[in-house]
Amino acid sequence: MPRSYVFLGFFFFYSIALLYFGKTGYNESDTIDDFFIGGRKMGLFALVSTFVATWFSAASMQGLPGSIYVYGFTFVLYSIVPWFIGAGFLYLLTPKLRASGAVSIPDYFNKRYQSKTLQVSTGILIIFNFILYIVIQIRGFGIVISEFLEIPYTLAIVIVYIFILYTSFGGLFSLAKSDGFNFIVICIGIFLGTWIILFRIDSIETFINQANAVEGYAIEGYFYYTPKASLLKPLAGGGMTLISLISAFFAWGLGLATNPQYTVRIIAAKDTETALEMIKRSVAILFVTYIGIIIIGLGMRVIMPSIKSVDSIDSVLTVVINSLFSTPISGIVMLAIMAAAISTANSQLLVAASSFIYDVFGIVSKKQRSDDVLLTISRVVVLIVGSLSLLLAISPPESLLIYGSYIWGVFSVTLLIPLYGGVFWRDATTNGAIWSMISGMLTMIISYVGTYHSEAIFKIHPSMPGVIVSGIVFYLVSSQERVKANEN
Repeated sequence: MPRSYVFLGFFFFYSIALLYFGKTGYNESDTIDDFFIGGRKMGLFALVSTFVATWFSAASMQGLPGSIYVYGFTFVLYSIVPWFIGAGFLYLLTPKLRASGAVSIPDYFNKRYQSKTLQVSTGILIIFNFILYIVIQIRGFGIVISEFLEIPYTLAIVIVYIFILYTSFGGLFSLAKSDGFNFIVICIGIFLGTWIILFRIDSIETFINQANAVEGYAIEGYFYYTPKASLLKPLAGGGMTLISLISAFFAWGLGLATNPQYTVRIIAAKDTETALEMIKRSVAILFVTYIGIIIIGLGMRVIMPSIKSVDSIDSVLTVVINSLFSTPISGIVMLAIMAAAISTANSQLLVAASSFIYDVFGIVSKKQRSDDVLLTISRVVVLIVGSLSLLLAISPPESLLIYGSYIWGVFSVTLLIPLYGGVFWRDATTNGAIWSMISGMLTMIISYVGTYHSEAIFKIHPSMPGVIVSGIVFYLVSSQERVKANEN
Protein backbone atom coordinates (compact mmCIF):
# COMPACT_ATOMS: atom_id res chain seq x y z
CA MET A 1 0.00 0.00 0.00
CA PRO A 2 1.40 3.46 -0.88
CA ARG A 3 2.78 5.42 2.08
CA SER A 4 0.44 8.37 1.42
CA TYR A 5 -2.61 6.10 1.80
CA VAL A 6 -1.44 4.93 5.21
CA PHE A 7 -0.83 8.53 6.27
CA LEU A 8 -4.26 9.50 4.99
CA GLY A 9 -5.82 6.82 7.18
CA PHE A 10 -4.00 8.14 10.26
CA PHE A 11 -5.04 11.67 9.40
CA PHE A 12 -8.67 10.65 8.90
CA PHE A 13 -8.99 8.97 12.30
CA TYR A 14 -7.14 11.83 14.01
CA SER A 15 -9.52 14.33 12.39
CA ILE A 16 -12.61 12.41 13.51
CA ALA A 17 -11.31 12.17 17.09
CA LEU A 18 -10.37 15.85 17.18
CA LEU A 19 -13.77 16.91 15.87
CA TYR A 20 -15.50 14.71 18.44
CA PHE A 21 -13.55 15.98 21.44
CA GLY A 22 -13.84 19.55 20.23
CA LYS A 23 -17.62 19.26 19.91
CA THR A 24 -18.15 17.87 23.42
CA GLY A 25 -17.13 21.17 25.02
CA TYR A 26 -19.50 23.38 23.04
CA ASN A 27 -22.55 22.99 25.25
CA GLU A 28 -20.62 23.76 28.45
CA SER A 29 -19.88 27.40 27.57
CA ASP A 30 -23.01 29.29 28.68
CA THR A 31 -21.28 32.50 29.77
CA ILE A 32 -18.34 34.53 28.56
CA ASP A 33 -16.34 33.43 31.62
CA ASP A 34 -17.07 29.80 30.75
CA PHE A 35 -15.84 30.42 27.21
CA PHE A 36 -12.54 32.06 28.13
CA ILE A 37 -11.58 30.87 31.62
CA GLY A 38 -13.67 27.73 32.11
CA GLY A 39 -15.83 29.43 34.71
CA ARG A 40 -12.79 29.29 37.06
CA LYS A 41 -13.74 25.70 37.89
CA MET A 42 -11.41 23.51 35.86
CA GLY A 43 -9.96 20.38 37.48
CA LEU A 44 -6.39 19.13 37.65
CA PHE A 45 -6.40 16.55 34.83
CA ALA A 46 -7.96 18.95 32.31
CA LEU A 47 -5.55 21.70 33.31
CA VAL A 48 -2.43 19.52 33.11
CA SER A 49 -3.51 18.16 29.74
CA THR A 50 -4.16 21.58 28.24
CA PHE A 51 -1.07 23.14 29.86
CA VAL A 52 1.28 20.47 28.48
CA ALA A 53 -0.40 20.27 25.07
CA THR A 54 -0.29 24.06 24.72
CA TRP A 55 3.37 24.15 25.79
CA PHE A 56 4.32 21.69 23.04
CA SER A 57 4.05 23.98 20.07
CA ALA A 58 5.48 23.48 16.60
CA ALA A 59 8.60 25.23 17.90
CA SER A 60 9.11 22.42 20.43
CA MET A 61 8.17 19.55 18.12
CA GLN A 62 9.89 20.74 14.93
CA GLY A 63 12.12 23.72 15.53
CA LEU A 64 13.78 22.24 18.62
CA PRO A 65 14.77 18.75 17.36
CA GLY A 66 15.81 20.31 14.05
CA SER A 67 17.98 22.86 15.87
CA ILE A 68 19.51 20.17 18.09
CA TYR A 69 20.23 18.16 14.95
CA VAL A 70 22.13 21.10 13.43
CA TYR A 71 23.73 22.83 16.43
CA GLY A 72 23.84 20.09 19.05
CA PHE A 73 23.23 20.05 22.80
CA THR A 74 23.76 23.79 23.10
CA PHE A 75 20.18 24.35 21.95
CA VAL A 76 18.93 22.59 25.07
CA LEU A 77 20.51 25.43 27.04
CA TYR A 78 19.22 27.97 24.52
CA SER A 79 15.56 26.98 24.86
CA ILE A 80 14.55 24.13 27.18
CA VAL A 81 16.39 25.30 30.31
CA PRO A 82 14.98 28.85 30.07
CA TRP A 83 11.48 27.44 29.58
CA PHE A 84 11.66 25.50 32.83
CA ILE A 85 13.03 28.48 34.74
CA GLY A 86 10.14 30.51 33.35
CA ALA A 87 7.73 27.90 34.74
CA GLY A 88 9.27 28.54 38.16
CA PHE A 89 8.39 32.21 37.81
CA LEU A 90 4.79 31.24 36.99
CA TYR A 91 4.66 29.16 40.16
CA LEU A 92 5.69 32.18 42.25
CA LEU A 93 3.16 34.39 40.47
CA THR A 94 0.17 32.06 40.87
CA PRO A 95 -1.05 32.87 44.42
CA LYS A 96 -0.88 36.64 43.92
CA LEU A 97 -2.44 36.58 40.46
CA ARG A 98 -5.38 34.47 41.59
CA ALA A 99 -5.87 36.57 44.72
CA SER A 100 -6.30 39.67 42.54
CA GLY A 101 -9.45 38.27 40.92
CA ALA A 102 -8.20 39.33 37.47
CA VAL A 103 -9.40 37.44 34.39
CA SER A 104 -6.35 38.38 32.30
CA ILE A 105 -2.97 40.10 32.57
CA PRO A 106 -4.36 43.39 31.18
CA ASP A 107 -7.24 43.16 33.67
CA TYR A 108 -4.67 42.72 36.45
CA PHE A 109 -2.90 45.86 35.23
CA ASN A 110 -6.17 47.80 35.51
CA LYS A 111 -6.83 46.48 39.00
CA ARG A 112 -3.26 47.10 40.17
CA TYR A 113 -2.50 50.40 38.46
CA GLN A 114 -6.05 51.79 38.05
CA SER A 115 -5.39 52.46 34.37
CA LYS A 116 -7.85 51.48 31.65
CA THR A 117 -5.41 52.90 29.10
CA LEU A 118 -2.82 50.38 30.25
CA GLN A 119 -5.39 47.58 30.07
CA VAL A 120 -6.51 48.44 26.54
CA SER A 121 -3.00 48.96 25.17
CA THR A 122 -1.80 45.69 26.70
CA GLY A 123 -4.81 43.87 25.27
CA ILE A 124 -4.02 45.18 21.78
CA LEU A 125 -0.38 44.14 22.20
CA ILE A 126 -1.40 40.58 23.11
CA ILE A 127 -3.75 40.32 20.12
CA PHE A 128 -1.06 41.54 17.72
CA ASN A 129 1.61 39.29 19.21
CA PHE A 130 -0.52 36.16 19.02
CA ILE A 131 -1.49 36.86 15.42
CA LEU A 132 2.23 36.67 14.67
CA TYR A 133 2.86 33.65 16.90
CA ILE A 134 0.03 31.54 15.51
CA VAL A 135 1.92 31.70 12.21
CA ILE A 136 4.43 29.28 13.79
CA GLN A 137 1.75 26.68 14.45
CA ILE A 138 0.18 27.02 11.01
CA ARG A 139 3.57 26.73 9.32
CA GLY A 140 4.54 23.72 11.46
CA PHE A 141 1.32 21.92 10.64
CA GLY A 142 1.66 22.87 6.98
CA ILE A 143 5.14 21.36 6.74
CA VAL A 144 3.95 18.08 8.24
CA ILE A 145 0.75 17.75 6.24
CA SER A 146 2.38 18.66 2.94
CA GLU A 147 4.96 15.92 3.59
CA PHE A 148 2.39 13.62 5.18
CA LEU A 149 -0.25 13.66 2.44
CA GLU A 150 1.92 14.88 -0.44
CA ILE A 151 -0.18 17.99 -0.99
CA PRO A 152 0.84 21.64 -1.57
CA TYR A 153 1.86 23.67 1.50
CA THR A 154 -0.87 26.25 0.83
CA LEU A 155 -3.61 23.61 0.94
CA ALA A 156 -2.06 22.12 4.09
CA ILE A 157 -2.22 25.39 6.03
CA VAL A 158 -5.86 25.86 5.03
CA ILE A 159 -6.59 22.48 6.66
CA VAL A 160 -4.99 23.48 9.97
CA TYR A 161 -6.82 26.82 9.77
CA ILE A 162 -10.14 24.96 9.71
CA PHE A 163 -9.10 22.70 12.60
CA ILE A 164 -7.97 25.46 14.93
CA LEU A 165 -11.06 27.54 14.24
CA TYR A 166 -13.34 24.60 14.96
CA THR A 167 -11.69 23.68 18.26
CA SER A 168 -11.49 27.34 19.33
CA PHE A 169 -15.18 28.08 18.72
CA GLY A 170 -16.13 25.91 21.72
CA GLY A 171 -14.09 27.93 24.21
CA LEU A 172 -11.74 26.70 26.93
CA PHE A 173 -13.87 23.66 27.80
CA SER A 174 -13.65 22.51 24.19
CA LEU A 175 -9.92 23.21 24.13
CA ALA A 176 -9.35 21.25 27.32
CA LYS A 177 -11.07 18.17 25.89
CA SER A 178 -9.30 18.30 22.52
CA ASP A 179 -6.02 19.12 24.29
CA GLY A 180 -6.45 16.02 26.45
CA PHE A 181 -6.57 13.97 23.26
CA ASN A 182 -3.67 15.90 21.71
CA PHE A 183 -1.66 15.47 24.91
CA ILE A 184 -1.92 11.68 24.60
CA VAL A 185 -1.00 11.78 20.89
CA ILE A 186 2.04 13.98 21.60
CA CYS A 187 3.32 11.70 24.37
CA ILE A 188 2.88 8.55 22.26
CA GLY A 189 4.62 10.17 19.28
CA ILE A 190 7.61 11.30 21.34
CA PHE A 191 7.86 7.90 23.04
CA LEU A 192 7.85 6.02 19.73
CA GLY A 193 10.37 8.39 18.17
CA THR A 194 12.67 8.02 21.17
CA TRP A 195 12.30 4.24 21.20
CA ILE A 196 13.23 3.94 17.53
CA ILE A 197 16.34 6.09 18.02
CA LEU A 198 17.45 4.12 21.08
CA PHE A 199 16.78 0.85 19.26
CA ARG A 200 19.32 1.87 16.61
CA ILE A 201 22.01 2.74 19.18
CA ASP A 202 24.10 -0.09 20.64
CA SER A 203 25.02 1.60 23.93
CA ILE A 204 25.44 5.01 25.55
CA GLU A 205 29.21 4.76 25.14
CA THR A 206 28.84 4.02 21.43
CA PHE A 207 26.40 6.89 21.04
CA ILE A 208 28.77 9.36 22.73
CA ASN A 209 31.67 8.21 20.58
CA GLN A 210 29.61 8.51 17.40
CA ALA A 211 28.31 11.94 18.44
CA ASN A 212 31.84 13.18 19.09
CA ALA A 213 32.89 11.94 15.66
CA VAL A 214 30.23 14.00 13.87
CA GLU A 215 31.73 16.78 11.78
CA GLY A 216 30.57 18.86 8.83
CA TYR A 217 27.41 20.53 7.55
CA ALA A 218 24.18 19.02 8.88
CA ILE A 219 22.20 20.48 5.99
CA GLU A 220 23.75 20.88 2.58
CA GLY A 221 24.04 24.59 1.79
CA TYR A 222 23.33 25.74 5.36
CA PHE A 223 25.79 28.20 6.90
CA TYR A 224 26.64 26.30 10.12
CA TYR A 225 29.55 23.83 10.15
CA THR A 226 29.72 21.39 13.08
CA PRO A 227 33.29 21.14 14.42
CA LYS A 228 34.43 17.67 15.44
CA ALA A 229 33.56 16.69 19.05
CA SER A 230 31.28 19.73 19.45
CA LEU A 231 27.82 18.15 19.17
CA LEU A 232 27.53 17.39 22.89
CA LYS A 233 29.37 20.48 24.15
CA PRO A 234 27.36 23.15 26.04
CA LEU A 235 28.83 25.90 23.86
CA ALA A 236 29.09 23.76 20.72
CA GLY A 237 32.87 23.71 20.88
CA GLY A 238 33.04 27.50 20.64
CA GLY A 239 30.25 27.81 18.09
CA MET A 240 27.89 29.31 20.69
CA THR A 241 28.82 32.10 23.09
CA LEU A 242 27.85 32.22 26.76
CA ILE A 243 26.29 35.67 26.38
CA SER A 244 24.05 34.33 23.59
CA LEU A 245 22.70 31.61 25.88
CA ILE A 246 22.19 34.06 28.75
CA SER A 247 20.41 36.55 26.52
CA ALA A 248 18.13 33.81 25.14
CA PHE A 249 16.80 33.35 28.68
CA PHE A 250 15.43 36.89 28.57
CA ALA A 251 13.29 35.87 25.59
CA TRP A 252 12.34 32.25 26.22
CA GLY A 253 12.41 32.08 30.01
CA LEU A 254 11.01 35.47 30.92
CA GLY A 255 8.67 35.40 27.93
CA LEU A 256 7.13 32.17 29.20
CA ALA A 257 6.87 33.69 32.68
CA THR A 258 4.53 36.36 31.30
CA ASN A 259 2.84 34.47 28.48
CA PRO A 260 -0.97 34.88 28.67
CA GLN A 261 -1.59 31.38 27.29
CA TYR A 262 -0.24 29.99 30.59
CA THR A 263 -1.62 32.59 32.99
CA VAL A 264 -5.14 31.96 31.66
CA ARG A 265 -4.84 28.35 32.82
CA ILE A 266 -3.75 29.54 36.24
CA ILE A 267 -6.83 31.77 36.38
CA ALA A 268 -9.12 28.97 35.10
CA ALA A 269 -8.22 26.56 37.92
CA LYS A 270 -10.91 25.86 40.50
CA ASP A 271 -8.58 26.97 43.32
CA THR A 272 -5.00 28.10 43.95
CA GLU A 273 -3.84 24.67 45.11
CA THR A 274 -5.02 23.12 41.84
CA ALA A 275 -3.22 25.82 39.83
CA LEU A 276 0.05 25.22 41.68
CA GLU A 277 -0.29 21.46 41.33
CA MET A 278 -0.96 21.92 37.60
CA ILE A 279 2.40 23.65 37.15
CA LYS A 280 4.31 21.07 39.19
CA ARG A 281 2.85 18.04 37.44
CA SER A 282 3.09 19.62 34.01
CA VAL A 283 6.77 20.43 34.49
CA ALA A 284 7.43 16.84 35.61
CA ILE A 285 5.76 15.47 32.47
CA LEU A 286 7.53 18.00 30.27
CA PHE A 287 10.89 17.09 31.77
CA VAL A 288 10.48 13.46 30.74
CA THR A 289 9.17 14.27 27.26
CA TYR A 290 11.94 16.77 26.55
CA ILE A 291 14.50 14.09 27.32
CA GLY A 292 12.88 12.18 24.48
CA ILE A 293 13.09 15.17 22.13
CA ILE A 294 16.77 15.67 22.98
CA ILE A 295 17.46 12.00 22.24
CA ILE A 296 15.59 12.29 18.93
CA GLY A 297 17.48 15.43 17.89
CA LEU A 298 20.95 14.12 18.74
CA GLY A 299 20.13 10.59 17.61
CA MET A 300 19.03 11.77 14.17
CA ARG A 301 22.39 13.50 13.70
CA VAL A 302 24.36 10.44 14.77
CA ILE A 303 22.37 8.09 12.54
CA MET A 304 22.12 10.49 9.59
CA PRO A 305 24.98 13.05 9.90
CA SER A 306 23.94 15.07 6.85
CA ILE A 307 20.84 15.57 4.73
CA LYS A 308 20.31 17.31 1.42
CA SER A 309 16.66 17.74 0.51
CA VAL A 310 15.61 20.12 3.30
CA ASP A 311 14.36 23.68 2.90
CA SER A 312 14.91 24.69 6.52
CA ILE A 313 15.74 23.44 10.00
CA ASP A 314 12.02 23.08 10.68
CA SER A 315 11.72 20.39 8.00
CA VAL A 316 14.55 18.21 9.34
CA LEU A 317 12.38 16.08 11.61
CA THR A 318 9.78 15.23 8.98
CA VAL A 319 12.41 14.31 6.39
CA VAL A 320 14.45 12.15 8.77
CA ILE A 321 11.35 10.48 10.20
CA ASN A 322 10.24 9.39 6.75
CA SER A 323 13.73 8.07 6.04
CA LEU A 324 14.36 6.19 9.30
CA PHE A 325 10.99 5.04 10.58
CA SER A 326 8.49 2.55 9.25
CA THR A 327 5.27 3.99 7.87
CA PRO A 328 3.00 3.34 10.90
CA ILE A 329 5.51 4.78 13.38
CA SER A 330 6.37 7.79 11.24
CA GLY A 331 2.64 8.42 10.85
CA ILE A 332 2.12 8.55 14.62
CA VAL A 333 5.13 10.84 15.12
CA MET A 334 3.73 13.11 12.40
CA LEU A 335 0.38 13.18 14.20
CA ALA A 336 2.18 14.23 17.39
CA ILE A 337 3.65 17.24 15.56
CA MET A 338 0.22 18.14 14.20
CA ALA A 339 -1.34 17.78 17.66
CA ALA A 340 1.26 20.12 19.15
CA ALA A 341 0.62 22.77 16.50
CA ILE A 342 -3.17 22.65 16.81
CA SER A 343 -3.29 22.61 20.63
CA THR A 344 -1.08 25.69 20.82
CA ALA A 345 -2.73 27.62 18.00
CA ASN A 346 -6.28 27.25 19.30
CA SER A 347 -5.17 28.31 22.78
CA GLN A 348 -3.55 31.44 21.40
CA LEU A 349 -6.62 32.22 19.31
CA LEU A 350 -8.75 32.04 22.44
CA VAL A 351 -6.39 34.29 24.41
CA ALA A 352 -6.39 36.84 21.57
CA ALA A 353 -10.20 36.81 21.52
CA SER A 354 -10.39 37.15 25.31
CA SER A 355 -8.03 40.13 25.17
CA PHE A 356 -10.37 41.79 22.71
CA ILE A 357 -13.56 41.06 24.69
CA TYR A 358 -12.28 41.67 28.23
CA ASP A 359 -9.57 44.25 27.68
CA VAL A 360 -10.44 46.24 24.55
CA PHE A 361 -14.09 45.95 23.55
CA GLY A 362 -15.32 45.64 27.15
CA ILE A 363 -13.50 48.82 28.16
CA VAL A 364 -14.00 50.98 25.07
CA SER A 365 -17.68 50.07 24.60
CA LYS A 366 -19.93 51.51 27.29
CA LYS A 367 -22.96 49.42 26.35
CA GLN A 368 -23.78 46.30 28.34
CA ARG A 369 -24.25 43.21 26.19
CA SER A 370 -25.59 39.75 26.94
CA ASP A 371 -23.35 36.70 27.14
CA ASP A 372 -24.87 35.36 23.92
CA VAL A 373 -23.87 38.50 22.04
CA LEU A 374 -20.37 38.47 23.55
CA LEU A 375 -19.94 34.79 22.65
CA THR A 376 -20.88 35.56 19.05
CA ILE A 377 -18.44 38.48 18.92
CA SER A 378 -15.74 36.26 20.44
CA ARG A 379 -16.13 33.67 17.70
CA VAL A 380 -15.98 36.40 15.05
CA VAL A 381 -12.71 37.63 16.58
CA VAL A 382 -11.36 34.07 16.55
CA LEU A 383 -12.22 33.90 12.84
CA ILE A 384 -10.53 37.23 12.07
CA VAL A 385 -7.36 36.53 14.06
CA GLY A 386 -7.05 33.04 12.58
CA SER A 387 -7.53 34.41 9.06
CA LEU A 388 -4.83 37.06 9.51
CA SER A 389 -2.40 34.43 10.80
CA LEU A 390 -3.24 32.19 7.85
CA LEU A 391 -2.39 34.97 5.39
CA LEU A 392 0.94 35.63 7.12
CA ALA A 393 1.74 31.90 7.10
CA ILE A 394 1.66 31.83 3.30
CA SER A 395 5.09 33.48 3.42
CA PRO A 396 6.41 32.04 6.71
CA PRO A 397 9.49 32.97 8.79
CA GLU A 398 12.82 31.23 8.20
CA SER A 399 13.12 29.45 11.56
CA LEU A 400 10.27 28.61 13.94
CA LEU A 401 12.47 28.59 17.04
CA ILE A 402 14.32 31.84 16.34
CA TYR A 403 11.13 33.60 15.20
CA GLY A 404 9.32 32.33 18.30
CA SER A 405 12.00 33.72 20.58
CA TYR A 406 11.40 37.21 19.19
CA ILE A 407 7.65 36.94 19.74
CA TRP A 408 8.13 35.79 23.33
CA GLY A 409 10.76 38.49 23.73
CA VAL A 410 8.04 41.07 23.10
CA PHE A 411 6.12 39.65 26.07
CA SER A 412 9.19 39.77 28.30
CA VAL A 413 10.19 43.37 27.47
CA THR A 414 6.64 44.71 27.88
CA LEU A 415 4.76 42.58 30.42
CA LEU A 416 7.39 41.09 32.74
CA ILE A 417 8.41 44.09 34.82
CA PRO A 418 4.95 45.68 35.21
CA LEU A 419 3.43 42.29 36.07
CA TYR A 420 5.96 40.95 38.56
CA GLY A 421 6.87 44.43 39.79
CA GLY A 422 3.22 45.14 40.43
CA VAL A 423 2.75 41.86 42.26
CA PHE A 424 5.85 41.94 44.45
CA TRP A 425 6.69 45.66 44.85
CA ARG A 426 4.25 47.84 46.73
CA ASP A 427 5.72 51.12 45.45
CA ALA A 428 5.18 50.35 41.76
CA THR A 429 3.27 53.15 40.01
CA THR A 430 1.12 53.49 36.91
CA ASN A 431 3.58 55.73 35.08
CA GLY A 432 6.37 53.38 36.04
CA ALA A 433 4.48 50.52 34.37
CA ILE A 434 3.62 52.53 31.25
CA TRP A 435 7.13 53.90 30.66
CA SER A 436 8.61 50.51 31.47
CA MET A 437 6.61 48.94 28.63
CA ILE A 438 7.39 51.74 26.17
CA SER A 439 11.12 51.83 26.92
CA GLY A 440 11.43 48.03 26.85
CA MET A 441 9.70 47.77 23.47
CA LEU A 442 11.70 50.62 21.92
CA THR A 443 14.97 49.15 23.17
CA MET A 444 14.13 45.74 21.71
CA ILE A 445 13.19 47.28 18.36
CA ILE A 446 16.46 49.22 18.19
CA SER A 447 18.45 46.13 19.21
CA TYR A 448 16.51 44.00 16.75
CA VAL A 449 17.49 45.95 13.65
CA GLY A 450 19.88 43.88 11.58
CA THR A 451 19.89 40.84 13.87
CA TYR A 452 17.00 38.70 12.61
CA HIS A 453 18.55 36.00 10.45
CA SER A 454 19.85 32.46 10.91
CA GLU A 455 23.12 33.60 12.51
CA ALA A 456 21.17 35.65 15.09
CA ILE A 457 21.36 32.84 17.63
CA PHE A 458 25.06 33.64 18.09
CA LYS A 459 24.39 37.28 19.00
CA ILE A 460 22.88 39.00 22.03
CA HIS A 461 19.13 38.54 21.90
CA PRO A 462 17.41 41.96 21.65
CA SER A 463 15.07 41.07 24.51
CA MET A 464 17.98 41.18 26.98
CA PRO A 465 18.67 44.93 26.74
CA GLY A 466 14.91 45.44 26.44
CA VAL A 467 14.17 43.78 29.79
CA ILE A 468 17.10 45.52 31.50
CA VAL A 469 16.04 48.98 30.30
CA SER A 470 12.41 48.20 31.15
CA GLY A 471 13.39 47.28 34.71
CA ILE A 472 15.56 50.36 35.21
CA VAL A 473 12.89 52.74 33.91
CA PHE A 474 10.20 51.02 36.00
CA TYR A 475 12.24 51.46 39.17
CA LEU A 476 13.37 55.04 38.50
CA VAL A 477 9.95 56.39 37.49
CA SER A 478 8.11 54.62 40.32
CA SER A 479 10.69 55.65 42.92
CA GLN A 480 10.67 59.26 41.78
CA GLU A 481 6.88 59.41 41.94
CA ARG A 482 6.85 57.92 45.43
CA VAL A 483 9.41 60.48 46.60
CA LYS A 484 7.29 63.33 45.24
CA ALA A 485 4.15 61.85 46.80
CA ASN A 486 5.84 61.62 50.21
CA GLU A 487 7.10 65.20 49.95
CA ASN A 488 3.58 66.42 49.31
